[in-house]
Amino acid sequence: MQAAFNLAVGSVTVTEAIGVLTSLSALVGGVDVATCSSDELRSITSGARDGQQAIEALLMRVGMAAERLSDDEGGDARGPGAHETLLGDGRRVRGSTARREAARSHTAAALSKVGAAVDRGEIGGDQVDAITRAARDLTPEQRAQLNTDALIDSARADPADVFAAKVRREAERIKGDHGLADTKAKQSASRWRHWYDERTGMGRIHAEFDPERYEAIVNSVEARLTRLANQGGFNKTSNLAATAAFELLTGVASGGGGRPHLNVIVDWDTFTRGPHDDSVRETCGGHPLPPESISRLACDATIRRIRLNSDGVPVDVGRRYRTATDAQWQAIRSVYRTCAWDRCDRPLAWCQLHHIHEWENGGSTDLCNLVPLCSKHHHAVHEGGWKIKLAEDRRLDIHRPDGANHAATWPDRARTGPQPDDPVRAEGP
Repeated sequence: MQAAFNLAVGSVTVTEAIGVLTSLSALVGGVDVATCSSDELRSITSGARDGQQAIEALLMRVGMAAERLSDDEGGDARGPGAHETLLGDGRRVRGSTARREAARSHTAAALSKVGAAVDRGEIGGDQVDAITRAARDLTPEQRAQLNTDALIDSARADPADVFAAKVRREAERIKGDHGLADTKAKQSASRWRHWYDERTGMGRIHAEFDPERYEAIVNSVEARLTRLANQGGFNKTSNLAATAAFELLTGVASGGGGRPHLNVIVDWDTFTRGPHDDSVRETCGGHPLPPESISRLACDATIRRIRLNSDGVPVDVGRRYRTATDAQWQAIRSVYRTCAWDRCDRPLAWCQLHHIHEWENGGSTDLCNLVPLCSKHHHAVHEGGWKIKLAEDRRLDIHRPDGANHAATWPDRARTGPQPDDPVRAEGP
């Protein structure tokens, strides 16, 4: 492995270096660890880490050299940059791995003391990654303040996670805002998404939070998980953690202060004749509920029943409000899952309820006058000159600004009209 370091000062040819690396790969692949003692395993781990750090240093130097060649040749196809060089043919590493290695190369090239420490084999990829992340929001002048012997001493001596926290605090000191701008940016970047996976039959949630809220959420779930485990004599599992999160989100964990809310759709036959084999009993998301589940939920959940008439249109909801009531929104959710516009898949959560007959012109906030439209198609109607008309069975006729028919569409559940498999439609939003 020392030969790989010597490549930097030119005492080993490229051919010799490739031979060393190839031999190393074969040697490592042949190591039998099954019969090793604990001391031997620790020794192998230490040696492997040294080798890993040397390989990372070599790849960083490769990236820096590739960037120099690219600059010298004007960035044309004969001189690919660090990312393209490190990616190779794309079979062995992911693009994200090559980008991370290229970012390391950029940091090592921009900060001379970091680059020198990499050349000497004193710091590895984890330390350079930490410097890269900390310097991301710094100006070139501010970034230069990280290029110190003290920083390299810390990178060399401290555990990787301790060093990462230290260099992050140093970057915040240099910026002078103690991380305030970064915190606000991360708060703005926080996201929450949820969807129903038709393949697995499971609901999925994906969320990203800034560190402060992330810690608060994780600590709350962990505390609830610990309590559930202790109360029931259970081991902590991911399944029990899901229960803990559910109880916190729905208010169950607060001791009765809140109850899970569920909207159950009941069709007209069920309402008039009682439940039978083909009764509609499901959530607004379209997920079926057996009678036994509804009976159980009635004990510990707040259930709002939404009645559908024989055409599949919701009835018995509030009226005479300028904006749609919660009950009306729940009724809309019982038949729509997306924007009502033809072939628009934007989720209902992104939509507004549009008055077909405008409120300002005497229109009412009744279900027969409301249709969900995403922002794009809402603008098409208000500012774009498109016309829409809603029938009693919730057929939505859409007309272009010139009056030509564009399409007719029905909501997901209330499909009472003819639906061609693939009708020809005029171009439109």
